[in-house]
Amino acid sequence: MTTSATRVFMAGARIAQHFGRPGTPNDQAWIESLFGHVKDEHPHLDKLTDQGALEAELDAIRTFYNEVRLHEGIGYVTPDDEHHGRGEAIRAARRAGLKTAHEARVATRRELRQDPP
Repeated sequence: MTTSATRVFMAGARIAQHFGRPGTPNDQAWIESLFGHVKDEHPHLDKLTDQGALEAELDAIRTFYNEVRLHEGIGYVTPDDEHHGRGEAIRAARRAGLKTAHEARVATRRELRQDPP
């Protein structure tokens, strides 16, 4: 969205805007990251003119972002998993699976290795 389109949308939806200090995006890093991802991954949102269609699309994006999309910053789990305490168990299972795969790979290579005469 362009600045003027965002301003019009926010005013129409009666959403108050709050601006951080100029030149300090870390003040609101979480929303800066979210908005950046939404703009990059869903460029078609700029072309929506119907407010109902935009709200429906944003609801779908919110669900995807929180319940499906893996986030690097929290160890490649979803925010929903992390919020409900499943994140560490998922990461531990992933580490265990990688360890098992590594051990199987090493064992297979050792079996296939031919010793020189």
